[in-house]
Amino acid sequence: MTEPTSPTAPRVPLLFLMVTAFLFSIGFALVFPVLPFIVAKYVPVVSQQAAMIGMLGAVYALCTFLGSPVLGALSDAYGRRPVIMLTLLGSALGYVAFGVGGSLFMLFLGRIIDGLSSGGMSALFGYVADTTPEEQRGKVFGQVGAVVGAGFIIGPAIGGALSHISLSTPVFVAAGVCLLNMLWGAFVLPESLSADRRSRHFDATHLNPLTQLRGALELPVVRRLVFTSVLFILPFSLMQVALTLLARDTLHWGPAQVSTVFMVVGVCDIVAQGVLLPLLISRLGERGVALLGLALGVVGMAGMALLPAVPVAALLYLSVLVFASGEGIFNASLSALLSNAAPEDAQGRVQGGASALNSLAQVVGPIGGGQLYSRLGVGPTFGIGSGVVALALLLLASTGRRAGGTVKQAA
Repeated sequence: MTEPTSPTAPRVPLLFLMVTAFLFSIGFALVFPVLPFIVAKYVPVVSQQAAMIGMLGAVYALCTFLGSPVLGALSDAYGRRPVIMLTLLGSALGYVAFGVGGSLFMLFLGRIIDGLSSGGMSALFGYVADTTPEEQRGKVFGQVGAVVGAGFIIGPAIGGALSHISLSTPVFVAAGVCLLNMLWGAFVLPESLSADRRSRHFDATHLNPLTQLRGALELPVVRRLVFTSVLFILPFSLMQVALTLLARDTLHWGPAQVSTVFMVVGVCDIVAQGVLLPLLISRLGERGVALLGLALGVVGMAGMALLPAVPVAALLYLSVLVFASGEGIFNASLSALLSNAAPEDAQGRVQGGASALNSLAQVVGPIGGGQLYSRLGVGPTFGIGSGVVALALLLLASTGRRAGGTVKQAA
């Protein structure tokens, strides 16, 4: 395939990238409705099932942490296209292993393969950075984020509908869609990183994810942006685990009512990143939007902390709406800031390093959040979460305006 000569993302490849991001985002969400029933076949003791589900989620996030920087570095050295194709194949194989099941080993194997493959998002973000001018990256990353939000809404709905056929049907369908998308990409996705812009060498040391993380964090401004992201992801992953408990323990809600809250999160992602973000960036710039997103995160998390004192549904919905909107615009604008901060031959490594550390935070956040919730209760847990987001806000603010678009020179 010929190399693209224009810095503007072609329509068909961008559509392909959107679909691929959607498939990556479905990930674990697709099996949410059937996961407890699948695990119950191998773990008959009810009190142990939640712990096993948590371990499956932690393994998935840990493998994403290990795979993201390596796949990002591979895409810097050999191009984005082969890495994206490989990870689509890996996701299909992971889904098949999980669907076949037969033992806990096969369930974990499926999650491991799919977790490693989901690290291909770093190559996908690198492709966007390669083909999109700096001034348009915030908008495009916002579109990708909106698609990811749609995946978190649609994934459980698809999984629940297909589960009427069998518990394994949702994951087998996901495997087939991944394979079809890979075949589509083979015809419509050109390589975005020309040979003269690739990393000069790739050896065994690049297979060490810690080496890739160290390389990705060499630039001071990149390092501050990545740590800002981690400080936000920690309470966000805490919320994903504790939100159901919060609604159950303060409002006495059941699963059906709780599901509406998660739908609010997904809808906010779509609206915030797909509609509001371009307007906000044109007025505030990527850095200003990221700061606004963090400020909304502080307010939203604080509102959840107040729910035990004011146990009304309106406060929960309002707090989740504010927090989710902040999360949506923050993540997209931060991805744009990271891409603007990184040299052209390190886009995959930087995006991979950021993705890896975020995945590690998604392992630590639920574990730490569960301990806080069980020991301190609702208010202190979400209050601490609000404080951590406030630290992220202070860290980003302390980077100065160099993080707004001239970070390559400042770094």
